[in-house]
Amino acid sequence: MHDPACPPHLFRLLNPALMGAACLALAGCAEQGPAAAVHELTLLPEPVATTAPLPGGDHVLRRVHFRDRHGEGLLVLERRDETHQDADSGDVLDIAVLTAQLHARLDPRGAWSKQWQRQIRQPCAGLDLEAGWFLEHVGVTDLDGDGQAEITLASHTFCGGGIDPHQLHISLIDGGTGYGIEGETRVSLPGEAPFGGEHHGSANLATAPAAFVQHLEALWSTLRAQPITM
Repeated sequence: MHDPACPPHLFRLLNPALMGAACLALAGCAEQGPAAAVHELTLLPEPVATTAPLPGGDHVLRRVHFRDRHGEGLLVLERRDETHQDADSGDVLDIAVLTAQLHARLDPRGAWSKQWQRQIRQPCAGLDLEAGWFLEHVGVTDLDGDGQAEITLASHTFCGGGIDPHQLHISLIDGGTGYGIEGETRVSLPGEAPFGGEHHGSANLATAPAAFVQHLEALWSTLRAQPITM
């Protein structure tokens, strides 16, 4: 993850069988020679704001800057909290909002244009509220080698009390098509049988390329057992 040959902004592939596909997509991986094609996925340093501000406001947690066959891309991850007061009861509802946006531009000196936005809103009234990105598991790959970046998003949400499973949200977005897995963490307590851990794929996951399915399943297998701190 910290090998300078494969920058940390690249999503770390958890299935060794997929590692070669990612390295073929990146000119900087140690096993590969010099970049030979302009359409290879390349990870870039975070851009510097010039005349126009960078996409994202005060709630930005991370930006992932890259170049693929379409030009420059910038993935922006945010988290913010909101409150909503019910007009009838007067009760206050807390809401955690996770937002991912993809921006693109053809000219390095030009303005960024928003391509899409994905948002998860977790409401909660009077209980423990938690929501966040798995920042180390969010990033870009080119698993199918077509020169177009795939965006991997992974997050968790929770509203409840006691020791209950957290909800997991994992998706891979390839151009205008998204594939995903939704489910919950697996809870293991001393002396008790584990519970939770169920998941289901999006309706179109069966039609996804095999490399995409393996990528999502490998990430799911890791995250469902990963401890989450409140």
